[in-house]
Amino acid sequence: MKVTVFGAGGMGLYFAAVLARAGHQVTVIGRPATVAAAQHPLRLTRGGEDVDIRGIRAVTTVDPDPADLVIVAVKAWQVAEAATALLPAVGPETVVLPLQNGVEAASDLSAVLGEEHILGCTCVVIAQRVAPWEVRCLGADATVEIGPLTGEFNPAFTTVATALEAAGIGVTRSADIQATLWRKLMLIASYGGVGALSRQPVGITRAEPETAALVRAAMHEVLEVAQARGIALTTDDVDRMMKVYESFSPDTTSSMQRDLAAARPSELAYQNGAVLRFGRAASIPTPIHQTIYASQLPGETLARS
Repeated sequence: MKVTVFGAGGMGLYFAAVLARAGHQVTVIGRPATVAAAQHPLRLTRGGEDVDIRGIRAVTTVDPDPADLVIVAVKAWQVAEAATALLPAVGPETVVLPLQNGVEAASDLSAVLGEEHILGCTCVVIAQRVAPWEVRCLGADATVEIGPLTGEFNPAFTTVATALEAAGIGVTRSADIQATLWRKLMLIASYGGVGALSRQPVGITRAEPETAALVRAAMHEVLEVAQARGIALTTDDVDRMMKVYESFSPDTTSSMQRDLAAARPSELAYQNGAVLRFGRAASIPTPIHQTIYASQLPGETLARS
């Protein structure tokens, strides 16, 4: 396949590496520092092994030639701008795979590129960019849960799923991608938000019964908002996501939590802010997410200034 990866952070470089290693033609859209570094092989560190992967192109602008697969690996607030930039890379059979947390990236992309191209996705992997052309995978390889926004899996979507699996990425096909996206939001906004509020990793927050109960209560707020929007989630999903939270390694923190702690722009508006925003639209109170959002907003505003 011809693959375009838009974004050269940890997620973008990880997917570029594993797909190129599997034999696909990969181009990464990044900043000038990325292009300069791409004179050398892309280094992937995984499981204590360093692998240098050759043949990956890096450019600063999108080629005016449609790709088979476009992976959108920028932060949530950059998706709308990315959608416009990606128009030349999207042809009649192109599949667009967004990797963002939250529930709005797929719709932001479909508004510009057409929902028939979008393969909704949740992704679990800890991929850290350690240099402009070097990425480290911490822990297990990526797993994704994917599904079309409308209709069923078409041949192009199936081809992408097969290619991801062949590259070593675990793939689950979702029968209801909107429920899948909201379930992931329930998890990350709740444990990550409480982690940001307490400034502690999972091992500390889940060890305190009061704090663990706060994470569960935050998940229930997401459940109520999702149900008000017609999303097919139940209390069983809260139990399921709590088990995921309880299974994390003790030093786990969310990407939003790490960005807030480092005074970097974060996805606060697209996680806790989204729960608050959608809750207000449906007249559903979300006091925990409101507290997280309001308490972290001054630091977020300062980081963006």
